[in-house]
Amino acid sequence: MSGKSGAQKMRVMAAQARAAADAERARAESRIVIAVIGRDRPGILAGVTAILARRNANILDVSQTILSDLFTMVMLVDIRGIHIRFAKLKNELEAHGTAEGLSIIVQHEELFRAMHRV
Repeated sequence: MSGKSGAQKMRVMAAQARAAADAERARAESRIVIAVIGRDRPGILAGVTAILARRNANILDVSQTILSDLFTMVMLVDIRGIHIRFAKLKNELEAHGTAEGLSIIVQHEELFRAMHRV
């Protein structure tokens, strides 16, 4: 009886581990990292956030700084609420960057973390 109980416990633990891994994968796929670099001027943050607001994306965290006349910003954004494909949002942000003379890089959080592992 204890053998069957042990096997059942193992199945439950395996199912819980799979569910946790699936939840972590879904969370990572629903979050993106946006990096913005360009010559400082008014409206950079407003332009990027307007696109995200229009697409119903939620900004989770943002860090920005100005180095001399260079504006830099990194954002963590939840895209679960968007009603378009990720590729379309990425293209829209990158096109905005081109039009505004900014470098805008958009990546899924999972890819960003994988690229920056030591």
